Amino acid sequence: MRDLEPQLHDGVHVFATVPPGTSVDAPVVASIEEAEGRTVVLREEDAQRLGLAVSYPSAWITLTAATALSDVGILAGVTVALAREGISVNPFAGVHHDHLFVPHEQAEAAMRVLKGLPVTPHRVVHGEYEIDDDPARVDRDVVWEYLSTEAYWGRARSRTVVEAQLGSAWRVVGAYRRDTGAMVGFARAVSDGLTFAYLADVFVLSSARGAGLGKALVAAMIDDRYPMMRWTLFTADAHGLYEQFGFAAPDDTAMVRPPQE
Repeated sequence: MRDLEPQLHDGVHVFATVPPGTSVDAPVVASIEEAEGRTVVLREEDAQRLGLAVSYPSAWITLTAATALSDVGILAGVTVALAREGISVNPFAGVHHDHLFVPHEQAEAAMRVLKGLPVTPHRVVHGEYEIDDDPARVDRDVVWEYLSTEAYWGRARSRTVVEAQLGSAWRVVGAYRRDTGAMVGFARAVSDGLTFAYLADVFVLSSARGAGLGKALVAAMIDDRYPMMRWTLFTADAHGLYEQFGFAAPDDTAMVRPPQE
């Protein structure tokens, strides 16, 4: 499996603020305009030469594996994995690659974590279909069409809300026709990446039902890579499907606060 191919750059990089629109007489690694000023990331020695007040002495790591701005979940997985090791991270997405700024003293620890994270999607053939957890492959129009017109749950969500949920998902799994690549099923999970996960928005289009895709989607999502994970979900149907994966009625320790209308 191809990994994220992290590259650690030389030197210490720092964050500084200059007035909006101000040019900086030094190479700037990253920059963003804010109402309060322009935040720049540059080498520590350049910031000292310019007399800038600085914060967050950082190691700059580039994930050289090719990614796209539309990819879903890759940075979420990275930040969760680093947080698990007590490493903070400030990410920045370029057109071609993702860039991470981590505490300089934790650079080597961060590199060890990143080298162990795969970016290659997990794909399984299922008859005329395939199950794939590549977030870049998800057809967002199909997801929105189903959730806004056919799903009995959460239909009040706007497309903006659905897009935000896709963007923040821990994992997304899709079912696709092998001949055309069209997406016919979907599942989404929210998780802390450690011990808790919530399964949501599982569906299969009517044109592809009867092929066992619902079970295949859940199996792909709830696999043995996460043995410590406690999964939960809310559903008004398909209880038999979820019982096959160990879901059961909650015991008397569970409490739920429903949405407040």
